[in-house]
Amino acid sequence: MKNTIKLSGIITFICAIILCLSGCFSPYQGEGSSITISFGSSARTAAWPSATDNGLLPALKHRIKLTDSNGTKRNASAEGGRSAKIYVAPGEWHVEVEDWFGDFLFATGSSVDPIVVKTGQSNMVNISMTQAFTATGSFAVSNLTDWDDARGSMTVPGNYYIFLAGDISGVSATAAGTNTFNSGAIVTILGNKTITLSGTGSLLRIGGGQTVTIKDVKLKRQRTSVMNTTSLVYISGGEFVMETGSSISGNTSSTDNVGGGVHINGGTLTMNGGAISGNKVENGGGVFLENGTFNMNGGTISGNIGTYNAGGVLIKNSGIFTMTGGTISGNKANSLSISGVYGVTGGLGGGVFVEGSGTFALKGGTVYGNESATAITLRNEAYDDGAALYVTPTGGAAATWGIGTTLDTTNNTIIVVNGNRLQ
Repeated sequence: MKNTIKLSGIITFICAIILCLSGCFSPYQGEGSSITISFGSSARTAAWPSATDNGLLPALKHRIKLTDSNGTKRNASAEGGRSAKIYVAPGEWHVEVEDWFGDFLFATGSSVDPIVVKTGQSNMVNISMTQAFTATGSFAVSNLTDWDDARGSMTVPGNYYIFLAGDISGVSATAAGTNTFNSGAIVTILGNKTITLSGTGSLLRIGGGQTVTIKDVKLKRQRTSVMNTTSLVYISGGEFVMETGSSISGNTSSTDNVGGGVHINGGTLTMNGGAISGNKVENGGGVFLENGTFNMNGGTISGNIGTYNAGGVLIKNSGIFTMTGGTISGNKANSLSISGVYGVTGGLGGGVFVEGSGTFALKGGTVYGNESATAITLRNEAYDDGAALYVTPTGGAAATWGIGTTLDTTNNTIIVVNGNRLQ
């Protein structure tokens, strides 16, 4: 038995040696045939028509596809850099290259003629890269000066792209009554970086005729003992789009008592992913929606606090909130003032609060784990406060649950869903 085990071990060892040698003498490396692809400086020129790249290019990922005359394919990738060496079998190869910034296709290029590779030969090819997106201007931004320069360069309506090459801190608030970007600008901000507001005011203000999209971008307010005076993002007629990886967080406002994360006063917010979290204000810790539209297709609204009403979302006037995906969870309406003193009213709607002629339509997604204060005495009447959803019984406020189901809003009915609870 021992001899059998020993023999088995020897055979396994020999097989491992054979496999290792066969790898070393593969038809690619053993024949010494290769193609070295140079991306050259043309990629920088093509990709940045209106700004230098400030060292961003090495962060790009090159996806390389080689195809020979028989249709055999050889795929490879390289992070950043100006060149990549790929071992191939002898033959004629066509080379295609894609440069990606995260999951955004940045530039493309291909060889004009097939590359003829002979045994043991190392071939060089320079691929001219062409911008893969249409833009009026594109900017690589790595500091506050770059950020201000990019904003100032958007002088005509059109599509603009901002690629974040570094965290941007110390950004000044956009003054009330103005917009962060010029009129007619359609701006896409990309990159796994953070933009931090310094001082008080809104980091982004988006007006009519404008669309601003963020992807993998984190918006937050600098930690300070001085509370903010308004929401971090203010929408007044334009459209704001949040994609995967984006976030709005860390804003506490005391002067303007509505919308800690986002205030929508006309216009549209479309949330396909990302998070609105960790914001705090009297009404609508995460979102305050009036006279506009919020389409929630994904992402999360969580961990926000409404110290008076509405931990997650407050909807009023002609605001329409349609939820088809994502989650509203872990928010809290706690009937505390910003300074931490208990009030005698408030604490309604831990997840969602609907009043006036606001509308909340839940067609998908989940509302769970939110909290509201309990049985607050108001004019000698006991109010039970909806932990998940509170809808005022007067004023035309409405909510629908599922398909064609209207929630009972009489007598301030408690709506408890998936573990929402009262304090």
